[in-house]
Amino acid sequence: MKDGSRFAVVVRKEEAEEVKKKLLELKALDEGRRIIRHGNFVEFPVKWAVDGYKIVEQKRIVKRKIFPPFEEIKRRLYGKICRDDFQKLPCKWEKFGDVLVLKMEGIKEKEKIAEVYASALKCKSVLEDIGGIEGIERKPNFKFIFGNDSETIHVENRIKYKFDVARIMFSSGNIDERIRMARVVKKNDIVIDMFAGIGYFTLPMAYHGKAKVYAIELNPLAFKYLKENIKLNKLEERVFPILGDCREKIPHGVANRIVMGYLNSIPFFKYALKGLKGKGIIHFHQKCREEEFPHAVFNEVKEIALQEGYEAEAIFHKKIKSYAPHIIHGVIDIKVKKMNKKSRQ
Repeated sequence: MKDGSRFAVVVRKEEAEEVKKKLLELKALDEGRRIIRHGNFVEFPVKWAVDGYKIVEQKRIVKRKIFPPFEEIKRRLYGKICRDDFQKLPCKWEKFGDVLVLKMEGIKEKEKIAEVYASALKCKSVLEDIGGIEGIERKPNFKFIFGNDSETIHVENRIKYKFDVARIMFSSGNIDERIRMARVVKKNDIVIDMFAGIGYFTLPMAYHGKAKVYAIELNPLAFKYLKENIKLNKLEERVFPILGDCREKIPHGVANRIVMGYLNSIPFFKYALKGLKGKGIIHFHQKCREEEFPHAVFNEVKEIALQEGYEAEAIFHKKIKSYAPHIIHGVIDIKVKKMNKKSRQ
């Protein structure tokens, strides 16, 4: 069996659904070939031999015509919904594990359309985004339009994030920053993540960067998933979850690096300083007008640092994404150091 393009996993049909999910998670399923059913058995074409399963070399290869996802969705819906709805079909979406989020403003036949999206994109549920993210606990304003289960495991950069998509925010637009944080931390770093959520930045820093992380989260539901994700990724020895308001719960004088992944971090900056061992780097996130970034935002933060007895220097900045016309989410890496008495005078 040298030709990987002929491998197949053979299972009994009652095991098929569970095995298919596993192969999709491993990205091992070869979607260029059709799944073959014969009697009580199912053959799943795979790209390589998968440990733990019976592997055969297929004698009969049945190719499957692959359409780009949106083209496939349009093909299936053409002539089956009203013309106005067809013209408004969303060509973009967010997929978390096996749960899909769509914006469907102005569409009438939402349930019928959502069912086709779910089938084409291999999702168990579809949620409609009707209002973005709300409040300090960052709750999504979504509603079900297909299916009734929104708990999933989303895999990104080899890290598993378990969460309920209908109740917990997960920003796909922050993926580059999550990857960056995995790279900038060092093995001996001690980090405080002041707005940990389910572990968006905490898990990459601990998993890839091998850092020790104190992860603080206010929302009890997000905190529940944070603890599950620590176990799911086997990070119990590196991540220490703390439930509560970071202004009250931040450990004092322990860290050389602070992450402030909230979109209005300015009121919390003075509390971040308390977590440092006299000096360190603060990864400061803020939503602001485009013309205010980074200089106006940094000057406001620098003034707070001075009031608390710290020098501050901006060493890196980056626009993460746009929120609205002229409104952006940006991050500034700020190097801070406690001033001695002479420097304060």
